[in-house]
Amino acid sequence: MKLSDDDRDRLALHTAFAVHQIARWIAVRDDVPKDIRDRLRGHITALEGVMVASGHDWIRDEMEATEAAL
Repeated sequence: MKLSDDDRDRLALHTAFAVHQIARWIAVRDDVPKDIRDRLRGHITALEGVMVASGHDWIRDEMEATEAAL
């Protein structure tokens, strides 16, 4: 199956937002190892950059808060 460019972009956006929601949940847990938090913080930073660059800057403050919490 081949997705159209629009469908692929929409899938990527929803996937990035879902990863962010999982990261927010992890950020408030005490039982997640530091190395996992550090790696996840890096991924959230990268996702934020791509989302902002593609016009989805509405999420910037929330993602930065998640990065800080991790």
